[in-house]
Amino acid sequence: MPLNTYGKVYLVGAGPGQPELLTRKAERLIRSADIILYDRLVNPFILQLVRPEIEIINVGKEAYRKHIQQQVINEKLISAAKHHKCVVRLKGGDPAIFGRVHEEVVTLSQAGIDFEVVPGITTASAAVASVGLGLTIRNVAHSVIFTTGHLNKNSQQQVDVTALINGGTLAIYMGVKQLSEIMNEIYQTTQVDYPVLLIFNVSSFNEKHIIGTVTTIVEQVSDDLEQISPGIVIVGDIAAYENIKSTLKKCTSKKYLISGPRLQAIEQAFDIYENGGWCLINPDEKHELHHSQQLFIEQQLMQHFDEKIHSKDIK
Repeated sequence: MPLNTYGKVYLVGAGPGQPELLTRKAERLIRSADIILYDRLVNPFILQLVRPEIEIINVGKEAYRKHIQQQVINEKLISAAKHHKCVVRLKGGDPAIFGRVHEEVVTLSQAGIDFEVVPGITTASAAVASVGLGLTIRNVAHSVIFTTGHLNKNSQQQVDVTALINGGTLAIYMGVKQLSEIMNEIYQTTQVDYPVLLIFNVSSFNEKHIIGTVTTIVEQVSDDLEQISPGIVIVGDIAAYENIKSTLKKCTSKKYLISGPRLQAIEQAFDIYENGGWCLINPDEKHELHHSQQLFIEQQLMQHFDEKIHSKDIK
């Protein structure tokens, strides 16, 4: 690129994980990007849609563990824009909902770098959709509040219960680790034992649903709280909607590894996702990939797969 010019940065939402829930624009940008900086919760298969020759950089943060600082991410974005025409900053869910998009927008604006925010399906919407519900239901819940479970110890009001008090829905992101404190705060504030729906691994093959109330849910999920699986907590009357139990599905599909020609394997992988599975590809042309993609695949291959197949063997 010419000296003193920048490319354009796209702050893209990758949705809750299921590749078929990518927006058309998100998928197009992922497939055409010159470089991608991605978050931890982005489905690995989505990163396999990129052009073989480009670099992919992990800038993901992980709750309760040491992780890359936001300032470092900002610096990497500026550096990427200096050297590439199309930079994709790929975030899980919707980048504008607890995705720190504001910090990155400010950084890019101050540097004079052109940018665009590309919305994605947020986890709360996908979570309730998976059980056939909406975040709002006529005569049941007429409003919704999105909040984070990362409690601020210096704040007197830890959880915003306005939606609950007014007959709405409370969707709590990143609230699993502090579930006990959050539920206690809700009950102490409202003195109401609201219905609760907790969903782990939203839109994935191992999605898990647990129904309870503010006073029972912690005990019900005690075995799950030590896991690192991401979850979202839905509180309010929709979690007790009369048909919710009939719509709950038990996800028992498999994790597949598909080998074979790259483009053919990608096409077959989408078919597996359509049928509720989870998939990664190990392309025959792996030696042609950028070294960052090669390393990424090697790291992903260390996990357990229920079944390994070749794309030509799939009917």
